[in-house]
Amino acid sequence: MTQFDYSKFKTDINLTQYAAHLGYEIDRKKSTRSSIAMRKDSDKVIISKRGNLWVYFSVTDDDDNGTIIDFAQKRTHKSMGEIGRDLQNWIGGGVLLPDAKSYVREVAPQEYDPARIGGIFKSLKPVHKHRYLASRGLTDALLTDKRFVGRVFTDRYQNAAFPHFKGGQVCGLELKNHDKALFVRGSEKTLWRSYVFKDDNTLILAEAVIDALSYHALYHREKAVYAATGGGLSPEQGEIITAFICDFEALEHIIIIPDHDQGGEKFEKRIREAIELSSFNGLCETHRPCLEGQDWNDVYKDTLEKTGKIMHI
Repeated sequence: MTQFDYSKFKTDINLTQYAAHLGYEIDRKKSTRSSIAMRKDSDKVIISKRGNLWVYFSVTDDDDNGTIIDFAQKRTHKSMGEIGRDLQNWIGGGVLLPDAKSYVREVAPQEYDPARIGGIFKSLKPVHKHRYLASRGLTDALLTDKRFVGRVFTDRYQNAAFPHFKGGQVCGLELKNHDKALFVRGSEKTLWRSYVFKDDNTLILAEAVIDALSYHALYHREKAVYAATGGGLSPEQGEIITAFICDFEALEHIIIIPDHDQGGEKFEKRIREAIELSSFNGLCETHRPCLEGQDWNDVYKDTLEKTGKIMHI
């Protein structure tokens, strides 16, 4: 029986190239230099490098992650021997490679660069007026509310910038615009959060900052702290949420505000796991939009449309 060096496949085969070979296409708006989003029908994966090792995870299935071996097993349903032969042919040049435009030749390994993030953050300006955020219904008054002032910024390219914090310092920057949704290279993804005041007793947890802002605009909870993960919840972010809840001595009420879709269900599940580890014994509830497929910004914009207040840009 032929023995294959599976460890060599995991480092030497470009996983974005192999995914393109299986019919996956790059979502360039959701990709960065170190994190490549690829999609085939409803299956969306994020591909990156951990040192020399190519890895991926599915956006919709927590159990679907790993290396090129796991990727092939999940999608070709072949035996390990068959996968070994296929990948050996790939390395040996026995496979017709996909067009160079359909994959990424060089993917930067993910590395936290606090000096780079700190330098970029110093160049940002607090938001008072913002074209993109206005198109999402987020008013100047909302952005300069005492709860959020100094928590939303803009860069020289007019991207909205949401800082993530660690130990009181900015450690990551999430950028949003009409054609952009990504983290600045060198970011560590933790949590974006609003200001905390001494009388606060409620924590509202969202996936997106824009949904957190929209929810506040709809419900005006005066004693609520807002936090957002900036996408799917990682195990590290779960630990951060658990620690934050443990340190929030006056906390009485947690509200999870997921999207009304499969991703929202996954987000809620992970948030509840983090809350359970904190031994929180107050009221915890989930508030999702009524209509399937909606997020809280959709709900807010619908409300503004009905009153004629939303700005069309």
